[in-house]
Amino acid sequence: MEFAAAVEKAAISASDAEGCRKFMGMHSQPCVNIWIMAKTGKLDHLKDDEGYQATMRVMDTLGFSNITFNTKTTKPFELQFWEQFDITYNLTLESMESEMPLFIADPNDSAAMKALVQEHAKSLEE
Repeated sequence: MEFAAAVEKAAISASDAEGCRKFMGMHSQPCVNIWIMAKTGKLDHLKDDEGYQATMRVMDTLGFSNITFNTKTTKPFELQFWEQFDITYNLTLESMESEMPLFIADPNDSAAMKALVQEHAKSLEE
């Protein structure tokens, strides 16, 4: 949603948006692993590629330029990214639960999702 809003407000150019979509393989959702590899220096051979450059500009615009990855843990980089994503956009289980009606229309799916959220919240308490 932030991506689309930034494109709509012209904070991200249409050409950067398209380059980022192609580079990250965005279909229904982005594949952040390719960006993580670029961010951690694993794709320096592509640094002159326009898609690579567009992706770096897009991610900077979206507020991810300061994300760091801890190499002294077994926690996968992608999980580290999503944790920092949640912090960057102030996403919590409570806010997700309150906004569920915006993205889940079917009452059965909504009930199932609420049960999953509650189960996850319990597991965090243990």
